[in-house]
Amino acid sequence: MKIRQPVSGYRFSMDTVILARLAELRPHDRVLDLGTGCGVIALILAGRQPDITVFGVEIQKSQVEIAVQNVRENLLEDRVIICHQDIKTLSPDQTSGPVDLVVCNPPHTPAACGRINPESPIAISRHEINITIDGIIQAARRMLCPAGRLFMVFPAKRMAELMEHMRQNGIEPKKMTVVYTRAAGSAKRILVAGVKGGRPGITITEPLVIHGPDGAYTETARRILTP
Repeated sequence: MKIRQPVSGYRFSMDTVILARLAELRPHDRVLDLGTGCGVIALILAGRQPDITVFGVEIQKSQVEIAVQNVRENLLEDRVIICHQDIKTLSPDQTSGPVDLVVCNPPHTPAACGRINPESPIAISRHEINITIDGIIQAARRMLCPAGRLFMVFPAKRMAELMEHMRQNGIEPKKMTVVYTRAAGSAKRILVAGVKGGRPGITITEPLVIHGPDGAYTETARRILTP
């Protein structure tokens, strides 16, 4: 797989790859990647499951142009469709109907928190400038079919906020994996799966630890991060 991304500016992170590798796919799924950036999640998902269709939605034109090129160079134009679109105005008409799965690595920081990067592409990708987490969840609810699934990566410290917005929008959290940089430290990320209209009850999986005591990747992390 060939992935182009900007030499400078926003570049995809380990969060992106973990999300794409651990999202639970089903045969013939119609998948929506909200905030697709250069298209890396859409490409990995399409590579994992050969009979799915993936729609990647991105508001930044410069990222859309790179994503389209990545799709073309990986010969996936028949299964990966990139849309230049504001997530807030996205409707099922633009994906030929509701989708089965929404995946998203959204901006992780509220607009009022922390230093905002002066480079607009980085700022938009990291801070909730164009859209908030509630806007993301509303879009997921709007785009998912009944019993459709949502899979997201988000900061562990904002877990309660994410769960609240999911439930307010009728998406029940069903599975969560807590991600640690090292076992001895505090959790940095969570991976959360939810079901539209699902019944209450959540499964907490075995934690995902990225680095061992020696600083090397753990065996589990190596399996996830190795193509």
